[in-house]
Amino acid sequence: MAPAVASFDKIGYWSPNTASVDWCENNYVVSYYIAEFWNTISSLFIVLLGELGLYLCPTKERRFKVAFRTISIVGIGSTLFHGTLRHKMQLLDELPMIYAATALLFICVETKNGPQGRWFPIGLATWLLLTTIFVSITGGKIQFYTFQASFGVLQLAIIYYTTTLHQRQKSEIQARGMQNDSTWLIRRAISVYAFAVTIWLIDLHLCEFVNGVGPQSVLKWNPQFHAWWHVFSIVGVYFTTLLVAYQHYVAKGLRPAVYLWNGFAPALTLDAAAVLKAAKLQ
Repeated sequence: MAPAVASFDKIGYWSPNTASVDWCENNYVVSYYIAEFWNTISSLFIVLLGELGLYLCPTKERRFKVAFRTISIVGIGSTLFHGTLRHKMQLLDELPMIYAATALLFICVETKNGPQGRWFPIGLATWLLLTTIFVSITGGKIQFYTFQASFGVLQLAIIYYTTTLHQRQKSEIQARGMQNDSTWLIRRAISVYAFAVTIWLIDLHLCEFVNGVGPQSVLKWNPQFHAWWHVFSIVGVYFTTLLVAYQHYVAKGLRPAVYLWNGFAPALTLDAAAVLKAAKLQ
């Protein structure tokens, strides 16, 4: 958890804080009604990217509706959590993160191994229920690290499945005469998310050196690393979701390609003519 800097925090509308973590942004500095202003504002970008992904998705399969919409729900929960620093609002931030990662894992497993039958979604739902209950009834470091461990395991599982599928589908993509856009997506997902995790760790463990107000701070202003974590991490998640969708379409025998919507937002298309657009993604 971020070191306490209570002497620099202010009392606000939602005080006292009941969340198991208080990030490095000084509380109630910008607004009496918003605990962490910049962390709250940056959370809205998560909602925007989730809805953009859903809008640009080339098919409206339920699995992708769930995948992108849960990203939006994460953003809403994050807005409520950072705006209040209340424990119940923290659950609305953290639990949807687990749900969103589980949705991606479900798609990955079925892409690699085929439909798993009813036992698989039932098993995942049972695990989610137990995790939800445990995270909800605990607090402090136990709650914080239980969530981090659960979310971390899901991320590692997604990495395993996407990299395995990438290797398996290489020859298939080449045989179809397609450009392998999964390589482009993987490189960007890894680089962006690795940068996001780095600044998240700095905000979490080195707060007294970067908060801009303490005697040990080497900076004269707070760079709001956790707010930037929101921006870069969700971009990494967006790339990962596109990768999962790309591999799903390849497995179904389709010809997906990545293009830049309006010249800036990566998106997938199943239009063969759009392969020419994808060639610009170097």
